[in-house]
Amino acid sequence: MAGMERFTQRARRVLSLAHQEAERARNNFISTEHLLLGLMDEEGGVASRVLRELGLSTDRVRKVVNRVTSSSDPFDPSRVELAVDAQRVLEHAVEEARRLGHHYIGTEHLLLGLVGVESTAMEVLSKLGINADMVRRQTRRVLNETATNASSTSSDKVSKNFNQIFILHGQDEWKKTVASLVQILGLVPVLMDCEFNW
Repeated sequence: MAGMERFTQRARRVLSLAHQEAERARNNFISTEHLLLGLMDEEGGVASRVLRELGLSTDRVRKVVNRVTSSSDPFDPSRVELAVDAQRVLEHAVEEARRLGHHYIGTEHLLLGLVGVESTAMEVLSKLGINADMVRRQTRRVLNETATNASSTSSDKVSKNFNQIFILHGQDEWKKTVASLVQILGLVPVLMDCEFNW
């Protein structure tokens, strides 16, 4: 199991929200359904976006979770721990991150790990008309869209940084002529007065 340092802040928040869900349900184990609710509640993450774009809401998920689960043994709030199926989800999340070549574990990896384990969460998703393939496809689409937006933003920054031409050498008339040609090319001429001692 990867150390928590690889988990993003949002992924850690999902685990914290899942813990709260287990306590709210008076359950001594944080299970996959609690992770699913945690993923829904961490609204800024990729996983929440994927699930919402698939037509889910926290209220709908919570209603189905309440229908298919029941409280466990006598509840002890000081002894809430990860259930075996939730541990398997985290292990799958690490594998998903590795498979995607990511050096972090985010909410998207937790979601992909969740749909890789037969569990109560998958039963809940199934009852809501969602299957693992739908989640995987939508996650890929969102990740590709995010990567495309990030690369176009960075390429805009690069092009803004590289559209200036510095004109350093020559008589003023020549500098102005060259500057006019540079502008025709859609670049920004920057006339510099420099003296070189050769």
